[in-house]
Amino acid sequence: MTRRELLRYSASAISIAAIPSVLKAQLNTAENELPQNNTTMKIQRLAWAGIKIELDKTTLFIDATSYAEEKDRKLTVDTEYCHALITHHHSDHYDPEALKTVFNNRSRLYCHQDVMPWLDTRALQTQSVPLYQPIDVSKWTSDLVAIPVPAVDGFGHPQVSWIVQGGGKKIIHCGDTLWHGYWRDIANAYGPFDIAFMPINAARLNQGKVIDTGIPAVMNPEQAVVASKLLNAKVVCPIHYGRASENYFETPQPEENFLHFAKERNAKPLLLKEGEYIKWTHV
Repeated sequence: MTRRELLRYSASAISIAAIPSVLKAQLNTAENELPQNNTTMKIQRLAWAGIKIELDKTTLFIDATSYAEEKDRKLTVDTEYCHALITHHHSDHYDPEALKTVFNNRSRLYCHQDVMPWLDTRALQTQSVPLYQPIDVSKWTSDLVAIPVPAVDGFGHPQVSWIVQGGGKKIIHCGDTLWHGYWRDIANAYGPFDIAFMPINAARLNQGKVIDTGIPAVMNPEQAVVASKLLNAKVVCPIHYGRASENYFETPQPEENFLHFAKERNAKPLLLKEGEYIKWTHV
């Protein structure tokens, strides 16, 4: 996708009905026509639901927070440019203090336009993005393009998923969404994906005025696997699990059940520990 094409598509929000004819060809270009780089996209799993994407001179964080268990492991950046995306404003997905440790005066936080009013953005440069609008996060080279697509929050707050494409790879990060009916439209417009990062812990909460009803506010392992199949993802990587507490409940054995359903549904799972990088030979 050239800079001129990106600007043309970014001039206005695009309806879901228009996406397949307008953008699918751009996103599913033959590999030898994709932006050529000296490096391949690398992805590191961070704490909880966070990931770090590195490509050429750019680092892009999604839902990056500080490590809860290991305080000495902070966010790090080894590239010239650094930016971030968030799926929504909840504190386990948006950690401005952690981002400030790696941001510089050229860094920018991108979020969906409905998420912006919920944020404390002091000391961070921010940019709101309409649904489906592609943004170039690699200094106008179009080597790394991100697009917000629909998601559904378990507490009725604004939330999106993010598609990121670069280095001949394409991933989708689904925050902590509930099950919804947009999977097929997203797949038809933007798929297939090399990796889908999917929440799996079926979380329930007792906090303040939020009283646990027994109904999860996040997808469960089976839903995450099925969603990855509908998205035509080659690999599905579970995120957002493993931290049950007194007032925060998870589905029992989320990782084991995820692996069970992946095998049952003939999906290819990829388990990453916090801090571990994806080796693309697994895809």
